Amino acid sequence: MENHSVDLPQQNTTSRRRLLSSLLAGGAFAVAAPVLATRVSAEGTTAPNRDARDNAALNALLDREAQMVATYAGVVGSLKDADDIAAFTLIHDHHVAYEQAIKGYLARAAVAGNRTPLASPSGSLPAIAGQLASLEEATMNQHIAALGNLIGLDGAKLVASIITTEARHIGALSIVSGAAPLTAAGN
Repeated sequence: MENHSVDLPQQNTTSRRRLLSSLLAGGAFAVAAPVLATRVSAEGTTAPNRDARDNAALNALLDREAQMVATYAGVVGSLKDADDIAAFTLIHDHHVAYEQAIKGYLARAAVAGNRTPLASPSGSLPAIAGQLASLEEATMNQHIAALGNLIGLDGAKLVASIITTEARHIGALSIVSGAAPLTAAGN
């Protein structure tokens, strides 16, 4: 496991965009080997790279990512500050990439994602960030639950890579919402 530290700004005048960007850019990669290792049978054969039985779970994740894209598009459209727009556009673009990656993986088996926003966060920026952190956590938990049931290694690797970034989204949004850094980190 590779550990990365995040240098927090020394001054209180650092923009929210810089804070979010620094937290999201940190490359903390989770080791998915324990989960993937459960796919190895007692006879020592390895799991398949792809399995059509994963399609339903991956399509459910595709649907959730499409809803996250719609949610962030609404938030970005409601913001006025350029730094705030840039920060939330970055997270929006991550969800667009997740949706595209899952859709590309599923190819013809992909369904059209639900474009209904999960919520319409409003209020102050800390309130919006708190609401989005909750949605990110629910989304990450859905991905974690799916990961435990995937059969194909390629699908599992894709989902595990998404989970790591969503965890960073939660941390960054929690800090913007006013949580202490250690609380946002889950300590």
